[in-house]
Amino acid sequence: MDVLFEVLLRLPASLLCRLRLVCRSWRSLTADPVFATAHASRHRPLLAGYHIGSHGCEVRVVDLSGNVINRIPIKPDPIGYCNTQLNLVCVSEVATHRISRSSLVNVATGDVTTLIPDVVHDGDAANVVVSPLLLGHVPSTGERKVFYSCLCSATTHVDGRVVQTCGVATVGGGGISVGAWRATASPPAFVASGIQDRVVTGGLAFFLLNQWYNQRNNHGDLEPDAISVLDLATEEWRPAMLGGPLSSRLASDDEKLRYLKHRDDVRLASLNGCLVAVHHNYFGQDLWFLEDMNVDKGLWTKRYSIRCASSVSYPLLII
Repeated sequence: MDVLFEVLLRLPASLLCRLRLVCRSWRSLTADPVFATAHASRHRPLLAGYHIGSHGCEVRVVDLSGNVINRIPIKPDPIGYCNTQLNLVCVSEVATHRISRSSLVNVATGDVTTLIPDVVHDGDAANVVVSPLLLGHVPSTGERKVFYSCLCSATTHVDGRVVQTCGVATVGGGGISVGAWRATASPPAFVASGIQDRVVTGGLAFFLLNQWYNQRNNHGDLEPDAISVLDLATEEWRPAMLGGPLSSRLASDDEKLRYLKHRDDVRLASLNGCLVAVHHNYFGQDLWFLEDMNVDKGLWTKRYSIRCASSVSYPLLII
């Protein structure tokens, strides 16, 4: 049992949850508080984010006590957007009018890959705005993919029509190589590219909408909390929008008035494999969970209400 204790102590928690089913003795061992304490001290949760200093930009890996475990320099210096999937960190610029470089960092090995989106747009495009890259994981296949969207306004259209093109590339197993970019279909409506307007969970990428472009292009009837869904496995957009937690649950005139005043204060996050819509209102922030990942049903439940005095409309960081 001492040897088994030392072996199981070295395995990640996700694997231990499966190994508990092997037999009663293994279940008893992994449920022992002594084992749980020893495992937690060995497998400390880590956070990764980018840091900009006098010597350039770097990804820092820190524990929950704030101790820096590793520093990985990035060149050139991207500023503005960072998202993670498993042991990979993708750092890129905010939406820009030029083709920007992004960096894909494997925090386990320290390898850094430079990514340049192969933007697809009309040859006469007068204005191109490329979004930061979004990194996602497909549990069914184990693949990791990066996604971009691009807003293009073409000079040949006198009505100033804008189109949104998209592309996806597959990341190599070790996170040090990226395959060719593949163009995908345009989303059903213009999607936003802000840090808190899109998130990936369960192999699906969820996007809030870009209200300004939708109103200019005859999509002004869409609810502000509606969500467009991209299946990363098939690289296809779901034809129907996912109804947001606010607009789909209006039950009284008071709720409708409150919704109309605060309907734009919704952001997206992921927590324990669930899609979370964070809604800021008069009193704080409400966390709505999508209960069934069968997004066609759109069943939302408000699990938490966080009351705070601040009037800032940005959601809390969920870790």
